[in-house]
Amino acid sequence: MKIDKTLLMQTEEGTAWHEFKASLGPIYPGYESFDVFLNWVKEKLEGYGCTDTREHHWTHETYRVDDWPDHESGALGLTIGGKEIPVGTFLMLSRSTGEEGLTAPLVYYDPSEGAPEDDAFSEKIVVMEEPPMPEKPFTERFLESFVATDTNYRSGPALPAEMFEIADPEVNNSWNTRWSFASWGSLAEAASKGNAAGLLIVSRLTYGCLKGLYDRQMKRPMPSLVIDRMNGREVLEAAREGKTACMKLISRFYPADAWNFVTFLPGKDYGTDRDQYVTINVHVDAMSLTQDNGALGAVGIARYFSHIPQALRAKTLLFCIDSRHFIEGFEFGNFEHDPYQVWPDLVPKVTVTVGLEHMGEMEGAEDYEHNTMVPTGRPEFSFMKADDNDFCARILIEAAIDSGLQRADIKIDGRPGIHGAYKGLVRAVQASCHRLDVCVIGEAGNWCGAHTQTFSGMQYFGPDKFRDEVHTWTQVVQDLMDADAVVYDVSWSQLNASVRELNRKGSLTAPALEGLLELISGIFREVEEGAYRKALERLEKEVRPVLLPFFEEASEEEDKEAPLRAMFGKKQLPVSEALDKVVRCLGTRIETGGN
Repeated sequence: MKIDKTLLMQTEEGTAWHEFKASLGPIYPGYESFDVFLNWVKEKLEGYGCTDTREHHWTHETYRVDDWPDHESGALGLTIGGKEIPVGTFLMLSRSTGEEGLTAPLVYYDPSEGAPEDDAFSEKIVVMEEPPMPEKPFTERFLESFVATDTNYRSGPALPAEMFEIADPEVNNSWNTRWSFASWGSLAEAASKGNAAGLLIVSRLTYGCLKGLYDRQMKRPMPSLVIDRMNGREVLEAAREGKTACMKLISRFYPADAWNFVTFLPGKDYGTDRDQYVTINVHVDAMSLTQDNGALGAVGIARYFSHIPQALRAKTLLFCIDSRHFIEGFEFGNFEHDPYQVWPDLVPKVTVTVGLEHMGEMEGAEDYEHNTMVPTGRPEFSFMKADDNDFCARILIEAAIDSGLQRADIKIDGRPGIHGAYKGLVRAVQASCHRLDVCVIGEAGNWCGAHTQTFSGMQYFGPDKFRDEVHTWTQVVQDLMDADAVVYDVSWSQLNASVRELNRKGSLTAPALEGLLELISGIFREVEEGAYRKALERLEKEVRPVLLPFFEEASEEEDKEAPLRAMFGKKQLPVSEALDKVVRCLGTRIETGGN
């Protein structure tokens, strides 16, 4: 359904919201900016009609390095032979050297040689280089994050490289930065095994890109700094010569008040047993302007629906504003503070979760000649996802087209891409939301590049891009609110996934798979038209007999995606359970008044 564009947030308003956020800097529990931003979001949502806000507070040990807004504040430092070497960034959670710094001999180590011996770097500062990107053929794990893959819908401008080819960082540096960023943890593990006193990583990135680029660590490593590609040459030479260096990192841990909240924009049945929720899920803790700006997208959606009378809002909007994405332990390490765990009474009314993050991003590129990062003026990719469901796929693609969103890249989970090539996943919705066992749909832009970097600021924000994304998701939310929740019930995507799994295992030929999926799609059209009884009868008479021979089948081969499914809580149901779940869904809808 097309929406009333006159009620949408205007470009200038979205820009003002981001200028305010940009002035705050990093947003983590314990930072002054954290409370300022969360309270601002809460007040904005309540100003647009949200009510009955619930807050959850807990004590979290915050990690902090005071290198913003002054990167040369003295919190980071490296001196070799009396010469100061610029420091790009540090590894999150790495321990402090103290004000006096850490002075020790340098030693070079090549991680490609394998794991170091225990105590190989004892009382030394080890220097390691980031590994280069691999040569072809690429593994699926590499394709998943570091190149453009197949899609179900993609709008221009064109890709910075052909699909499955490494993008030139001087054209678009997000994929390249993601590779560098991802290697730091394994280098820290090697340094820890060798019992290093400190770690210096020589990056492939420019100083302008590396400056303030914050990673995510699972453990608390030794003092660890990252040096850019140009200044790193001097560090590598000094390490090979065994020179002495003094590295400095002033970091601290301290207890802080972490909190998140939920709030409701009431629908027509709010407060009754008939009420249903469409949830908007965002995280607010991170280092950069756009990495954690889904809350501003949520504010834009609330602004639109504040103009729609409550009697015309078919479902309640539940805004879930979370703050566990970049804190130590992430969402799963702090699962007891998940809003749906804290308030389990919310869960039965949730029909779908919409996740928003990394909105309004503009592309950055490396400028190797000047050792910096520069904006290209082109929009970044808006990676979007939906469950394998005809309704969800249609409304998301239609909304992206209607809004005129540039570089929309939509992947429907489980479905083959338009080129029949590897497609991968979009990790667009907070991982814990998948555990609600409801439909998921959402967006995550093309981080890292300028979008996990503290100092990138407004030059990497696109006001028109953000406006079009808010338009897209407002239209999607309108469609979800107006539709009978049975059409996007998660059981449909689980049935499609279980049928596709039969083909993957070789139990179902490709023509048989295509025919069966088309049959299910035809039955689904009956559901969209409200003919629930007819659809139920067809499932039992036409689909069950075809699937019956596979009910007891179990695969003994290794499921390569099992760890990823476990991470995101995605359920791969046996085909018998998936079919029974759809049948129960329709049966329940008929009992509550469906045809």
